[in-house]
Amino acid sequence: MLKIAMACMVGALAAPAWAYTDEGRLPFAGQPGELPLEVALRFAKDRLGEDGRFEYATLKVIQTSKPEAFDQAGITLIREGLMDDSVKGVRQRFELSREENVWTLRAVKEDFSCWRGRKGWGVKACP
Repeated sequence: MLKIAMACMVGALAAPAWAYTDEGRLPFAGQPGELPLEVALRFAKDRLGEDGRFEYATLKVIQTSKPEAFDQAGITLIREGLMDDSVKGVRQRFELSREENVWTLRAVKEDFSCWRGRKGWGVKACP
């Protein structure tokens, strides 16, 4: 939680490698029987589109887990082909755990890929 608070501070000396503004909604519990992807998509719905419309060419979904730890999962959503001449892509990474047949979203990390300026993913706005 300290890292999240630091990411929101203006003028922080050392920002983490991610940022997100919805951390106040965490933990975010799923419904019984819901899959990790369903929980992540429900949480991210407002960022994926509005009124059935979306403004990106591709949405990549990656789910990961360790074979010996199926009670933990990671979901990554990558939006690319945005209607923005500076942002190449937006990546959201969700960390979930399962207890008593319910998946709960514990952490969210969001970062950006830019067309110009820095290489790779970062938390700062694209130039």
